[in-house]
Parts: sequence; C-alpha cells; structure tokens
Amino acid sequence: MDKFEERDSIVLENEGQKVFGILHRPLGVSQAPAVLICHGLAGNKTGKYRVYVLLSEILSKNGIASLRIDFRGSGDSEGDFSAMTLESEVSDAIKGLEFLENHPSIDPKRIGIFGRSIGGTVSLIAARKYGRVKSIVTWAPLSDGDQWYEKWKHVHSSQVSEESRLAAMRINGQVPGKEFFVQLFSLRMEKELEALSHTPLLHIHGEQDATVLTEHASRYAKFRQHSKGESKFIRLSKSDHDFSDPGEQKIALQETCKWFKESL
Repeated sequence: MDKFEERDSIVLENEGQKVFGILHRPLGVSQAPAVLICHGLAGNKTGKYRVYVLLSEILSKNGIASLRIDFRGSGDSEGDFSAMTLESEVSDAIKGLEFLENHPSIDPKRIGIFGRSIGGTVSLIAARKYGRVKSIVTWAPLSDGDQWYEKWKHVHSSQVSEESRLAAMRINGQVPGKEFFVQLFSLRMEKELEALSHTPLLHIHGEQDATVLTEHASRYAKFRQHSKGESKFIRLSKSDHDFSDPGEQKIALQETCKWFKESL
C-alpha cells in the first residue's frame, strides 16, 4: 500500500500531567486542515474496533490531519479516572486544539473537532469555549444526564450495598468520581448549542443505541432548529452505541470525512 500519511507521537501537558496523543499528517499537503478526535467515557484514542484510527486514516487520505488524544485518567495519559470530570476533559480538548492551531503543518483557520458519546458532548463544550473551531461532528453525544439520574439515586440509597454500588457505577472496569456525576446531572446542552449556532454540525446516532437513547438526538435536532450554521442529522437503523455494524460504521466514517472535507 502506498504511504499516505506520517504519524507522530505527541505529549501535551495539562495541570502538570501528561496527555498522550497521535498526530496524523497527510503527505504532500502543506497547511492542512485538522480535526481533534475526542473519545468516549473510559475509552481511549484507539477506540473500539480501532474506529478512531480508521477515522484518522480516511481523513489523511482526503488531505486532512487529525490528532487523537487520551483524556487524563484514560488510555496512556496520566491522571486517575476517579478524578476525571467533564471540565477536565474539556480542558484536555482545548489543549489539543491549541496544539493543532500552533503546529507549523496545520492551517490554524481550518480546525474541526469530532467526539463520540461523552466525547461528543465534551467536543461541543470545548468548541464553544475555544471559539475558533470551524466545524463539528458528533456521534451519539449526550444532551443531559437525566437518563441516568434515577439509577444514580437508587445505587446511592441505603438499600444498596457498597459492593453492588461500585459494580453498578463501573464503566469499562473503572468508577468515575462524585464530581463527574455532579457535572453530568447539571449538564444542559441547549445553551452550548446556542453559542455554536453559526458553526456547521453533523450529528450521527444509531437507532439501536441502548446507552445514549435516541431521545438525545431528538433534543439536539430541536436545539439546532434555528441555527444559522448548516446542520445535518443522520440516524443509522442497525447501529448501537459502539457503531458495531460494519456496514453502517463505514457509512458513519464516510459521512464524517465528507462533512469535514466540505466544511473545513
């Protein structure tokens, strides 16, 4: 296979901790547009089925650079998962955006952001705070934490043992800290979307998603009704939260690449 990209290991620093990532740079492209890739809760920069690697490769083949990072407390990055919060992940994402903006091979005016699940929610908040993101793609992002609130109350009731409580809260074998849930249950994305009303947004959600229900996708569509920036909402009939159906995963990857190619 002909070589189409260079990959570089990069290390960012945030609050005294190292954030590890992989930068994909397409060959033969100077001042390339670039995308920051944000993984989901307790995930990593590779992704299940190597989906973030596949996304970076298809972007590179289309002349778009990308940076996959591990949030602190996840993957190779420093930090404890129990100390992870939405705010800490947003802060890491902004460090990634700053790295891309200052990289000599990247066009600082053509930077996008991608996120899946909570990484999608984080990417939207980071884009709003950063203020210079040109385009956004999210897969199955959360609009709020309401879906999980009753379960949270139940597992913290006196009827549930400590062992059962920890088992119920475990995500990929790890347990988030209290502050993460405080921020999750206060999450309201409508105002974030209002501030991004001029930024193009592609939203993809699987109809078989039992983790982040399609109600969240419906809320996002409602939030974007009066936005001036282009919006596109795609529902995939066979896809679950991990986009594990091979055919529809391919569609999601192709649509994501197409979106960034046209909007960056």
